[in-house]
Amino acid sequence: MEKLLKSRTTALRNERNRFAALAFVWGDLLLELDDDLRIVFASGAADGMIGRSAADLEGHTLQSVLAPQFRPLVQEMLYVARRRGRMDNIQVRFIRPDEQLSAPVSMSGYFLPDLGDHFFVALRVAINTLPHDVARSIRRDEATGLMDEESLSRVVTERLMAQRETGAEHKFTLMTLNAFDPLCKRMEQIERDEMLASIGAFLRAHSVAGDTAGRLNGNQFGMLHRPDVPVGELENRIADCARDADPSGKGVDISTSVTDFTAEMIPPGDLARGVLYSIRRFCDRQEHGFTFSRLIGQAPNLVNDTFSAMRDFGMRVDRLKFDAVYQPIVRLPSAEIHHFEVLARFYDDEGKLIPTDRLITFAEQVNMIHRLDLAMMRRTLKWIRNQLEEGIDARVAVNVSGHSIENPDFCRSVIALFERNRDTMGQLMIEITETAEITDIDTASTWITRFRDFGVEICLDDFGTGASNFRYLSALDVDYVKIDGESIRQSLKSSKGRAFMKSLVDLCHELKVEVVAEMIETDAMREMVTKVGFDYAQGYLFGKPEKDITLYWRNIHDPKRH
Repeated sequence: MEKLLKSRTTALRNERNRFAALAFVWGDLLLELDDDLRIVFASGAADGMIGRSAADLEGHTLQSVLAPQFRPLVQEMLYVARRRGRMDNIQVRFIRPDEQLSAPVSMSGYFLPDLGDHFFVALRVAINTLPHDVARSIRRDEATGLMDEESLSRVVTERLMAQRETGAEHKFTLMTLNAFDPLCKRMEQIERDEMLASIGAFLRAHSVAGDTAGRLNGNQFGMLHRPDVPVGELENRIADCARDADPSGKGVDISTSVTDFTAEMIPPGDLARGVLYSIRRFCDRQEHGFTFSRLIGQAPNLVNDTFSAMRDFGMRVDRLKFDAVYQPIVRLPSAEIHHFEVLARFYDDEGKLIPTDRLITFAEQVNMIHRLDLAMMRRTLKWIRNQLEEGIDARVAVNVSGHSIENPDFCRSVIALFERNRDTMGQLMIEITETAEITDIDTASTWITRFRDFGVEICLDDFGTGASNFRYLSALDVDYVKIDGESIRQSLKSSKGRAFMKSLVDLCHELKVEVVAEMIETDAMREMVTKVGFDYAQGYLFGKPEKDITLYWRNIHDPKRH
């Protein structure tokens, strides 16, 4: 009797411990897994969730009832749970008895070594924590199951917004697998697919919510994760995986960079732009190149530092805290000045000039280029008025990004400026730059027509650098095109190139469009573009950008006579 009571007591204690463990988790279906991941206990709404009764699940391994594409992820999550003691919530799908996939199911759980090294797992009908539009827009790399760059940036933004309520801190890790392409070429398709699926599972399992990781390009991978994730161990596991899969046994060298990726009270729209910019700069290893001295060195918090740069940039732009310089465009062959192009000049906190191309890239990638373009328009119209009062009637061209010309708020603001400054319109021109491609040609054409109604002439900048230029030329009503200087330099090296350039100039003339040659720096280049038929030229041969145009402009008359 004593032995029977002792056995009964042990059984009751085990039951108590089991349900105590299950109290740590919650869900519609509760599972206990042994060390071999075999289901030793199941209770709950298994039928409705995965089409099997709870009793039918017992004795099966968890992997055998999971959909194949989720097995590597769950395997890795359980591996992580052995070390951390718990498994973060992830979404999985099961194979139903009719071979169909179940609906998405959320899985979370604990590993308790004191209870026989068993796992205690809760399953529930998935409640997608991401907004519907974000979840629906996610695109994935087929080989790894990881998100692409833009999808990852959107999901990271949502996770950072959620962290404000939880107070969690996150880091972002970038892994670059050096010599990855040669490795893939050495492998058979099946082995390569298995390796990529494993890498994807490793990264997802260690990321926030089990799915905040992405393949950013061929050999670069990024993930948002908690600070306690052992990045070094993960790096070693990926290296081991690659080496084991490599027929030559070489594998890859992995370069890892980690930065904080938390967010203060940043507006959601600004945060989304800052996250995408930060990820791209982090991948390029140029993440700290532009920042008014805030992103120099290894930034402790990339998103917040990027946002600080955005705020600083916005403040300088809105308050017109930047310089403007003017470069002459001359008529050929006389070299008489026709107009000036106005260019912005920004300086960092140490007074060093920030390269314009880096500045424009920053402004476009964080969706602030329209603010710079509008500020330049405001500043230029004020400058024109001041010049007219001094008796200087020089014409000036302002650069407007392709991004801005598609922004209705920007265009409406420009129209309002034109309405208030009608007496200066005769001196204003607009150059549409193609650092960002115009996607909505019809909308751009409508706004350009409205600008031209004020007497503003339009120039297409950097013509010749892309096939889209010809689409613009046929669809947009413009007065000038400016041929990219590098295109001219390459074309004029051969007779065939000169013939092509002449044909391009002749085409523009047939369309009643005049043509400007950029980056003319020698007399020989001036002579060649003149022979080809260019109408105007710009370059250091005729003058560098200067703050004071009276260094070039002599056509000053007495304003009192007018």
